[in-house]
Amino acid sequence: MEQQELNQLIQDYERLFHKVLQRCSLFPGQVDYEDHLQELRLLFFMRAKEYATKSEFEAANDITYLFRHLLWRMIDTKRKKYLEIEEVTDEILDYLPNEDPTDFHFESLDRLARFYQQLSPKDQQKCRALLTNENLSRQNKSRYRKYFRKHFQYSFEKV
Repeated sequence: MEQQELNQLIQDYERLFHKVLQRCSLFPGQVDYEDHLQELRLLFFMRAKEYATKSEFEAANDITYLFRHLLWRMIDTKRKKYLEIEEVTDEILDYLPNEDPTDFHFESLDRLARFYQQLSPKDQQKCRALLTNENLSRQNKSRYRKYFRKHFQYSFEKV
């Protein structure tokens, strides 16, 4: 096919490109819309240049077939871009300072143990009942949580 025929063919199928982008949840006004539209045009061009004439191309490529072909190629393109972004994010995480989460974990456990030891035996029993999910009424669970929340906050503010 000659260049002029290819350009005319691309203009004839312009509405198809917009339909494919709509199906991919890409709409005019979005940042990447024109880029994706251009990619669809290139995909279509690569497919169409293999045929000698416009009528040969249209006979071999039904509109629904073209729609599905372009749709899946666009989905693949979006997936590849997403994976590239994910890889970049992983690379950025490699440059962040590596803090040991176990230090925080042990420190928190130590603080919780000290908090538990400061409780009276009766409060420790309430705490165990709340943590082991004993048969407590909703009202008692709510009271215990409120009571421990208040004491917990006070205890950690002092430290």
